[in-house]
Amino acid sequence: WSGEVRNIIYSADGKSVSVVYRVTLYGTDAEIYRESTGTAAVDDTSYGDPVQKAEAMAFRRACARLGLGLHLYHEDMA
Repeated sequence: WSGEVRNIIYSADGKSVSVVYRVTLYGTDAEIYRESTGTAAVDDTSYGDPVQKAEAMAFRRACARLGLGLHLYHEDMA
């Protein structure tokens, strides 16, 4: 598998940043990819910088679109 940031886009007002991320899975006779986006507020001061947060969100979403890690969304938290 591989992953790559395809684009980093700052909003016109400078308040948010969006990242487009692509995850590619390689098979013996084909490859498949899915892209997704993540957005973070620039003024958010919690863990990590805004681009890092947006990239992580986009990565998780692209993986979910391929069916990877779906069990993490449905775990019983009790």
